Amino acid sequence: MSQSSSRRMRTSASRGDRRARRGGSDEQPEKPVSAPPDAAFPELMEERPTGSGSMRRMPRLCWTAVCLVWAAGRREFLASLVLRVLTGGLLGAILLLGGGMLASVLAADRGTAGLGEAVPRVVPLMLAIALSAVFGAVSRELHTILGGLVERYTQEQVVAVTAAVELEVFEAPIFHDRLLRAATGGQQRPTQIVEGLLGLVGAVVGIVGTSVALLALQPWLVPVTIVAAVPLLVAVTRGGEILFGFSWSVTAMERERAYLYHLLTTKEPAKEVRAFGLGSFLRARHAQLHADYLADLRRTAWRRLWVSLRGTVLMLLVLGAAITGLLWLSVSGRMDLAVAGVALAATVVFAERLTNGVMSAGRLYEAARFIEDFTSFVALKAVVEARRARRAAPAGFSTLRVEGVSFTYPAGHQPALRDVTMEIVRGQVVALVGENGSGKTTLAKLLCRLYRPQLGRILWDGVDIADVDADGLRDSVAVIFQDFVRYALTARTNIGVGRHIRLDDETSVLTAAKHAGADQFLAALPAGYDTILSAEYEGGKDLSVGQWQRVALARAFFRDAPFIILDEPTAALDARAEHDLFEAIRSLCHGRSVLLVSHRFSSVRSADHIYVLDAGRIIEHGTHDELMTSAGRYAELFTLQASAYLAQGDGPRPDRSNGNGAQSSGSGPAYFGLRQDPASQ
Repeated sequence: MSQSSSRRMRTSASRGDRRARRGGSDEQPEKPVSAPPDAAFPELMEERPTGSGSMRRMPRLCWTAVCLVWAAGRREFLASLVLRVLTGGLLGAILLLGGGMLASVLAADRGTAGLGEAVPRVVPLMLAIALSAVFGAVSRELHTILGGLVERYTQEQVVAVTAAVELEVFEAPIFHDRLLRAATGGQQRPTQIVEGLLGLVGAVVGIVGTSVALLALQPWLVPVTIVAAVPLLVAVTRGGEILFGFSWSVTAMERERAYLYHLLTTKEPAKEVRAFGLGSFLRARHAQLHADYLADLRRTAWRRLWVSLRGTVLMLLVLGAAITGLLWLSVSGRMDLAVAGVALAATVVFAERLTNGVMSAGRLYEAARFIEDFTSFVALKAVVEARRARRAAPAGFSTLRVEGVSFTYPAGHQPALRDVTMEIVRGQVVALVGENGSGKTTLAKLLCRLYRPQLGRILWDGVDIADVDADGLRDSVAVIFQDFVRYALTARTNIGVGRHIRLDDETSVLTAAKHAGADQFLAALPAGYDTILSAEYEGGKDLSVGQWQRVALARAFFRDAPFIILDEPTAALDARAEHDLFEAIRSLCHGRSVLLVSHRFSSVRSADHIYVLDAGRIIEHGTHDELMTSAGRYAELFTLQASAYLAQGDGPRPDRSNGNGAQSSGSGPAYFGLRQDPASQ
């Protein structure tokens, strides 16, 4: 299957999936609030690369590469340049010393001079050769170091952009394509840049040295040899454009292939891959993508080879004509034999240096085209910074009010939130409930300024959070999402990242762990809190799902923020653990505002105020008693969930938890306060 047909199939399938989700109806979908990803972020758009004007761009791209290497390691770069210059100068000296020695030997053979005149020339010649070898060895090591420095510099620049952009940018596929190309250009091309740049410098110095010798012998050989190199320069530049165009075109395919490789080689998806027997299916799909890639790569390689062969043949024809002319001058007696021999050797060396210079320039240009992806990606940071709100975030927390907020994900076709209005007051425990897909987590993301609403406002103490510094605002928020990160770091660090600047505050780490009920099992680990929470590392130990959730809760407590968002904080806890946690929420978060997000209606009945979301809208709100009295959606779902665990007139099922935070067969939505019939509430 070709690359283009594979893409067409995937596009067709995605369209079919969208039609299926709409139920096959001919009705037009509701108009999204936001634009599609690519249109929503015009700064991400880029033109497809072409080969036109490649020679004109070469000086600019090479200068870009020089600036990049200079910024990464100027000391090593300068030392490498000096060594390349000295090595090139020594090459010219070696040619001149060798030519003089050869002339002395020929003169001695004809009896016009003694061999003693030739012997003294050997010492400086050997010294020049020895110095050239030493300089070459040192230059190679510096080149290795410089490549590492450039790689570090480019990675830091890429990470700076990904850390600065708004979260919604990650919804745009084009961003991930550009990220991959920038990361690839920054990680795989720095060494090629260094090789090309230093090789070009060394070649230029060598060319200058040998051209001096040629100008002293046969000046006409210099321009002729330079002309011979022009077809090769055009060929390598064109070859670089062909390779870059190929890499640009397969970016999406390579991202998909990398994802499949991740599914097949990492721990987290491994259990489901095996449980569903997906190994052979995923491997076959990965192999097909690889086959498509290799088929395109072969075509690209043959195109590059053909271009290179044409340039090489043209160069050899011109160079061969020059050498033929030199031989004719020698045979016809118009040139001394010794001079002809040195001129021939100098021409060969000059052509070799010129070829090396052209090839180095080609490698540099090829790498610079990839680095152009890097530099254009890094330039996005300036755009992001220019848009960043600079107003200082409110220092405290009194009231958070949501006014008429609507939001659609950049890649979405339906609004995730519609005209939402709610209020959270300091010291309150507010619950946000609704069925899966109702928009609860989306609203939580907006409240902690991970996304910005397209319509409406979110006011923090009367200040629109869209107008304040996002990092400063999030400093006052502690949020734990249901898909929290499980860091393969020590237990202490997993908690301490909640407020990393206080990571060394061991007392607070232990206190947070105790509040979350994590202290007992963390202290029992082989190295206690210094144990890495991953079995993939030597001495590391993994935790159960419930234990991980307690660690995440400890992370939120450690952050010590005035506003706490807990998104499904007890999804992996057993009934007893969830009961204990909700009973302790007020004491653990005393003086702070808490937003509890849950699809379990019965678990939030003690909240001060409850908002019910349905299809992105708040359909009712009030206290538990008020909502039960109104007999609306909350009362309906509360009773429905409770009835699944309680028969009429029966008590709750016995708790079968094992005490370590793992789920038990007795877990469910009806955890506490349900010994009476919920319908009577």
